[in-house]
Amino acid sequence: MSAAQAVADDGIDHGSTRGYYQHRSRKVVPICQPCRDAYNKDHRAKRAAAKAWNGGMIGGPPAPPRPVPTGRDCAKSGCGELATAPQPGARMVVVSWPTPSREPARWYCAGACAAYGRALAEVRAIGDRRA
Repeated sequence: MSAAQAVADDGIDHGSTRGYYQHRSRKVVPICQPCRDAYNKDHRAKRAAAKAWNGGMIGGPPAPPRPVPTGRDCAKSGCGELATAPQPGARMVVVSWPTPSREPARWYCAGACAAYGRALAEVRAIGDRRA
């Protein structure tokens, strides 16, 4: 322990990461600047090590993904209609679940809308767990 990290009268190891956590656990606020500086230095070093280990791949995606209309948000007429009606448009597919489901068979556009319909039917096929 260096002279800057001497334990004070309050029992906190000031100027160290340990002192920062002692401030927090004992609810001694405000946290002194030497303890904040030690914590920030340690935190930056840990982040740099994690970034180096991950090859720089930390954080979110570089750009938000494009919005894809699915289900009720689809602009095509007939997307999401019940399958008892005739096919509403070209390239529409019927989506149903093989086991009993609370979601009836419906017409969906091929692609993202059909995937949405399959997921909806699968989720609604899950039984009631309270029984």
